[in-house]
Amino acid sequence: MQQRYSPIRHFLLLAALVFGVEAMTMLALDYFMQENTARWIHAAIDASVMTTLVAVFTWRLFITPLRFAMLSETAQATAILNDAIDAVITLAKDGTIESCNPAAERMFGYQPGVLLSKNIKILMPQSRAGDDDGYFARHVGGRNDQTIARHEELEALRKDGTVFPVDASLTEFRFRGLRRFTCIIRDITERKRVELELTESTAQFRALVEQSIAGISIVQDGKLVYVNPRYAQILGYGSAEELIDRDMTEVVVEADRARVLENQRAQIEGKMPSLSYSYAAPKKDGSAVEIGVHGSAATYRGRLAIIGLMQDISEKKRAEELISQYITQLEKTLLGTVQVATTLSEMRDPYTAGHERRVAEIAVALGAELGFDKKRLEGLRVAGHLHDISKITIPAEILSKPGKLNALEFMMIQGHPQAGYDVLKNVEFPWPVAEVVLQHHERIDGSGYPQGLKGEAILLDARIMAVADVVEAMSSHRPYRAGLGIEMALAEIERGRGSAYDVDVSDACLRLFREKHYQLAA
Repeated sequence: MQQRYSPIRHFLLLAALVFGVEAMTMLALDYFMQENTARWIHAAIDASVMTTLVAVFTWRLFITPLRFAMLSETAQATAILNDAIDAVITLAKDGTIESCNPAAERMFGYQPGVLLSKNIKILMPQSRAGDDDGYFARHVGGRNDQTIARHEELEALRKDGTVFPVDASLTEFRFRGLRRFTCIIRDITERKRVELELTESTAQFRALVEQSIAGISIVQDGKLVYVNPRYAQILGYGSAEELIDRDMTEVVVEADRARVLENQRAQIEGKMPSLSYSYAAPKKDGSAVEIGVHGSAATYRGRLAIIGLMQDISEKKRAEELISQYITQLEKTLLGTVQVATTLSEMRDPYTAGHERRVAEIAVALGAELGFDKKRLEGLRVAGHLHDISKITIPAEILSKPGKLNALEFMMIQGHPQAGYDVLKNVEFPWPVAEVVLQHHERIDGSGYPQGLKGEAILLDARIMAVADVVEAMSSHRPYRAGLGIEMALAEIERGRGSAYDVDVSDACLRLFREKHYQLAA
């Protein structure tokens, strides 16, 4: 049986040897110096004991901690290998697996110890394993003793036959004079999946950008650093490359440059990160095209830039202009038709000629005082012109009767709002004209006609029309009486404020005439 190595035994032998040498030295000196031999023997013994003590002390102080440190480092290295997520395999020169960590066994689907003494080719697909020019054939079985492989992406084979991508690195080392290799293998299946998705996404995005029906540009430092084919096409260029690195001002007409540059500056400085506007752009042939652009501040290659979507809106502009002209023409036609109806009504009742027009003007002034927009004011104007259109159904002798009306005649007069509604209800106005005509004699307290509506049940436009109608009627002459004047009319509005007439409308009317000195038209 092989004897176990003992450091203490070696130190004892060393101490005995030192003692012998010391004793012989002392005896020799005693012989030459004719001194007592025993005294030198004692001195030699003392020296040997001291030497032995020093040796033991040195062993305990330095050698033993170093030995434990080496054992600790080995255990630590073993723990690191066992806990590693990458496969670590050591190979002989012929490709035989000499050791592997648990991660290697898990990665390739083998039980512990099964891979030992197997050839590395067991972990490679057949196509790779039989390839003499393959990765392992080149490096493990190669004849160049200085070969150290860099990282290389390969296909690996699991026990169940599945093939998966790995990143492998191979380094050479020497052990007892023999050539060995350490192979570190990482499963990159997830990385490859992400790379594939990114590649597909990039390709899809590029296809969308390159084939977009909108022009796309990236402006950085005032220059076009990217444009897609559609952008070049809109400006009449044969390819996008013709516009790359051009100053942005070259694709904006001079009259619009300052505004465009100011918009881009606001985007870069973060004042308005996203902005839509239009400008005229010169085409390659010298003509101009109207451009609509939506730009957003972004980061391109690590620096601020503006990404813009651009459309040729020349046709849209022309269409909008034509539509605007058509709408204007329709409005004029509508107002002309309304005026015709008003004229017909006035022809039946010449004594109240101009009443509808003046009521319309007062209603519009009141609406403006209350903050109505232009479109709603136009609706008030139309309703004012038509609010008494039903009088064409009332006999002229009743309309122009100088005396007091009898009950039947008054009932006919009271029926004119309903008759006006019946005439207008099927006309598709963009405003509630028929409803205003129906309600313009209603009162806040329910004392009006024909429905006896109260408060908010009456349209605001109708409440305005009621006040305008009273002010104009009391101020103007009638067949049965002379005009009472504007002050009497305003006194009536004050009297009925909150009961017969809407509070806000009444206040607006009083403010309009007394503070802003509004004058009735002749």
